Amino acid sequence: MSRAALLTLVAAVVGLTLVGSSCSTKGGRAEPVVTAPACPLLADMAKTGKTVADADIGDPAKFDTTLHTAVSQYVDIAHQLRNAVPARLRPDVDQLEAAAQQYKFDDADAARAAIDEYARSTCRSGTAKS
Repeated sequence: MSRAALLTLVAAVVGLTLVGSSCSTKGGRAEPVVTAPACPLLADMAKTGKTVADADIGDPAKFDTTLHTAVSQYVDIAHQLRNAVPARLRPDVDQLEAAAQQYKFDDADAARAAIDEYARSTCRSGTAKS
């Protein structure tokens, strides 16, 4: 895989980390706040995407291993997420899961729109002051 292709892939995977927009960050770590069963899973998805974003593309074999592992974890989390979101979002989660499994990151990003909106309205930031 060429360096340009790897950079494009990293950019796409970084886009997947936005699913964790329901989380705050503290010291570079996602800090989920559980206000719905889906929130911790969304935070886990963000962490998984960040693993790829932080991977060293200078070592293609190591990057490839990191990517495959992260995609597998991401798909597993998406499968769990399906039962944690409202029924209206389950088709979106199914599309997200299928797209990620096939490494179609742009399609996964598109399937995530309603999930992201749900996360923004349901999962509170862990750094909110009371």
